[in-house]
Amino acid sequence: MLSDYWKHIFIVLSLSIFNQNDLSALTGRYRIMWVDDPATTMTIGWEQISGNDPIVYFDKYNGGQEISNYGFYQKVDRKMWAKGMNNHFARLTNLQPNTVYHFIIKDSEGISQKMSFKTAPDNPYERLSIIAGGDSRNHRKARCKANLLVSKLRPHAVMFGGDMTGGDIERQWKAWFDDWQKTMTLDGHLTPIIPARGNHESSNESLVDMFDVRNKKNMYALNLGGSLLRIYTLNSMIAAGGDQRNWLENDLSQNTHIKWKMAQYHHAIRPHMSKKSERNAQMRNWGTLFYKYGVDLVCESDAHVVKTTYPIRPSKERGSDEGFIRDDERGTIYVGEGCWGAPLRRNNDDKSWTRASGSFNQFKWIFIDLDGIEVRTIKVDNAEQVASVNANDIFSEPAGLDIWAPRTGSVLRIGNKPVLVSNENSPSSINNSIPKRKKLEPKRLVNIKPLEISQFQSKAQSDEVVVQWMTKNENLKPIFEIQRSIDGRRYLTLARIQGTGDTEKVNAYKIVDNLKGVASGVYPKYRLKYTQSNGEVLLLQAEREILENKEWNNHDRLQTNPRTGQIQFKYNLQQPADISVRLVNAINRQVLRNDFINTKSGNFLQSLDVSNIEKGNYLLIIEANKKVIQKYKVEKRT
Repeated sequence: MLSDYWKHIFIVLSLSIFNQNDLSALTGRYRIMWVDDPATTMTIGWEQISGNDPIVYFDKYNGGQEISNYGFYQKVDRKMWAKGMNNHFARLTNLQPNTVYHFIIKDSEGISQKMSFKTAPDNPYERLSIIAGGDSRNHRKARCKANLLVSKLRPHAVMFGGDMTGGDIERQWKAWFDDWQKTMTLDGHLTPIIPARGNHESSNESLVDMFDVRNKKNMYALNLGGSLLRIYTLNSMIAAGGDQRNWLENDLSQNTHIKWKMAQYHHAIRPHMSKKSERNAQMRNWGTLFYKYGVDLVCESDAHVVKTTYPIRPSKERGSDEGFIRDDERGTIYVGEGCWGAPLRRNNDDKSWTRASGSFNQFKWIFIDLDGIEVRTIKVDNAEQVASVNANDIFSEPAGLDIWAPRTGSVLRIGNKPVLVSNENSPSSINNSIPKRKKLEPKRLVNIKPLEISQFQSKAQSDEVVVQWMTKNENLKPIFEIQRSIDGRRYLTLARIQGTGDTEKVNAYKIVDNLKGVASGVYPKYRLKYTQSNGEVLLLQAEREILENKEWNNHDRLQTNPRTGQIQFKYNLQQPADISVRLVNAINRQVLRNDFINTKSGNFLQSLDVSNIEKGNYLLIIEANKKVIQKYKVEKRT
C-alpha cells in the first residue's frame, strides 16, 4: 500500500508540474526584426501559444513584470497561422535611436518574461557590430552553438542568408525558433534578425509569415547608423534581372551618399564548391551594379564552405578568373558561404582572387565605422567555452573566442575607396567617402593664400534640406565636416567631405539631408567644421534660406495677437463635415493641428494658439472632409 501511495503522489506531482509549465508557456519562440528604420522602429514577433488579446508593454526603463511600470504599449499589428504556429507581430515605432528598450507581453492568461532590445544608432559616428551567415538546416547541435555565440557577442543585428530549415515544414520551423531562443542573452536581450530567402524556403511567404518581412518579393534595404551603412537584402530565388535589378539600381543610385554598402543573398555568384552552379544572371545584374555603385562587402551562402575574397570586379580581360578580376582599389569583397549548421562540404573550387577558404561551422563578425570595415571569421564549435562581451564594450574579443587565422590573416580590412567629390556638376548630392591621402613630397610653398569659405547656407523644402558652400584657395585637400543640430545646442556630424585641393578655381559642394525621423515643424541648424593648417578649428553657422512657396502670397494674411499669442480665422461650411485645421511652416512641415469631428454647417470664427512656435511665416490650411476650403498666410513677428 505504501508503494502505491507514493506512486500516486508521484503521478499527481508530475501532472501538476506539467500543468504549470503549460500555463506558463503563454507566449514563446520570440524573435525581433527590422522592417523599417532601425533607429526608430522594431518589430517584435512571437508565437501565441494560449491566451487572447496580447499587448506589448515597453519603455526605456526596466519595469520588470509590472505593466504599470511601462509608459508605452503596442497592440498586435499582424497575426496569422503559419507552419503550425500562431504568429503575432507588434510593430513598435517612434523609438529613440541607439537606446535599450525593455518589454513584456501580457495577454488574458499571464505575462511573459522581461526582455529587451536596442535600436540602431542614427548617426555615422557610432561603431556597428554585425554577424552575417546562413544555412542552419539539418544539424541542430552546430546551429545551437552559433546561436549561443550570438548571445555572447551581442551584435547590433544578424544578417541571415537563408536556408533556415531543410524542408520548410512545421516541425522544422518550430525547432528552428526553439533553437533561436539561444540567441537571447541571460538577461533577456534579443538581437534583430535581417533575413534573406534561401532555396530551402519553398516560397517568399515563409519570410513574410515567420519574420513579418514587408516586401513580398523578399528584397529590401535598411540604413544603420544614419549615413554610415546601407544593407541590401536580395532574393536569389526570383529573377535577378527585371524588377529586382531595377529596384537595386534605383536604390543604389539614390543612396550614393551612404558611406558603406553591404549586400546579402543566398546563392553565391561563384561558389567555392565545385558541384554548385555558377550564377551568371546574378553576376550580370548584381555584380556589375555592386562595382558601379561601390558596394563594399557582399555576404553569400548556400555552398556550405568558408571563403573570403580579395576586392574584385566583373571582368573578361586578361588575368580574370571566372568573370572576376582582382581590383584592390575599387573592387568588392565577397564572403560566405553558409555553415550555420548545414552539412559541411569541401572547399574545392578556389579562384585566383580567393583570399582564403575552408570547411567548418562559422559566421562572420563584422565591425563598421567611418574609418573602415573589419571582418573576422568565427569558428563556433567551442561556443560553450567562450565568455560574453561586456554590454558596454561589444567590440573587444571575449576570452575563448576562436577566430580563424589563415595565412592571409585573421582580420579582413576594407578601407576608403578613391571616389570623386560631389560638386556643382556632379549627379551625386553628397560624397561621404574620404580617400586615403598619398604621402606628400616636400616642396617649397610660396605666397599661400588662406582658404576662403563662402555662401554656406541651408535651403529647405518639405522633408529635404540642401546644405551647400563655396571655397577658394584650397590647399592639401581640406576635410569638411557638416554637422546638424535639432535643439540648437548639441551637434552631430552628418558627413565628412574631402576637398578637391584645387587652388585655381572656385569649388562648390553640397549635401542633401533627409529630414525623415525629425519632428514635424523642426528646421535643424547646420554648421561646417574645418581644421585650419595651424590646428585651429573653425566653425561656421549656415545661413538659413527658406524656399518659400510663392502661392502663399495669394491668400489673406493673419497676424498673431502679441498679448494672447493667438490668431483668429474665419471659414464657411456649406454642409456638416469633419474639419481639420493645420498650420505648416515654410518648408511644408506641419507645426500644429486641430480636428473638429461632425461639425455642423454655418459660418465660423475660431482661434488657434501659436505662442509656442518660432517667429516667421506659416500657412494655415482648413480642410472639410479632407478637401481644402480655406487658406491663410500667418505672420508671427515675435
